[in-house]
Amino acid sequence: MVQFKFIIFASALLIFSSLSYASNMQVETAEPALSRLQGSVKVLRDHRYLNASYGMKLQKGDVIYTGRRGKVYINFPDNSRVKLGSKARFQVQNWENEQGIFTSALNIFQGAFRYTAGLIRGYTARKTTVTTKTAVIGVRGTDFWGRVEEDKTFFLLLEGEVSLTPTHGEKIIYNQALYAVNIKDTSISSPQNLDMKTIAPLAAETEIDF
Repeated sequence: MVQFKFIIFASALLIFSSLSYASNMQVETAEPALSRLQGSVKVLRDHRYLNASYGMKLQKGDVIYTGRRGKVYINFPDNSRVKLGSKARFQVQNWENEQGIFTSALNIFQGAFRYTAGLIRGYTARKTTVTTKTAVIGVRGTDFWGRVEEDKTFFLLLEGEVSLTPTHGEKIIYNQALYAVNIKDTSISSPQNLDMKTIAPLAAETEIDF
């Protein structure tokens, strides 16, 4: 009975998260912007720490820090979203419109994160990379969750397909939904299937409390 409740909770969390994502994308913006936040969230810009606020637009190079209980959602002009859990450090390195293609380079240095590529809007295609300490993740229209640790990146694909490239390794195309891998500098572990009981607390790490 307890396991059944966990499965229901995890499924609802993943589905509701996607639905709330679509409903919260109300304002179109030419820059990434903070759409929701809780707790302590700061933005490092030009060597100064700024207190984050709802609707705050980001500049290229901004680094976002979340505190012990901090979480934040970042909306991007192509209708994608990044969610950060507590004690995370994330940089919007660059974004631009390359002849109708939304191109962005994102860096996650620490903590839990989730990337969701919504239905593309205002562009013909997207080209996004998410770089961690040990890997480069190439977005291919997808939804994934991860955590950057000291010597590895834990990666869980929720939906779609990505490219995964260890810092000093070979690129692979990865499309095993609900399977997780650990990515180190030179290698990617064998995929491990995760049940909903395991996924639920992971997904909750990057969800803002309602």
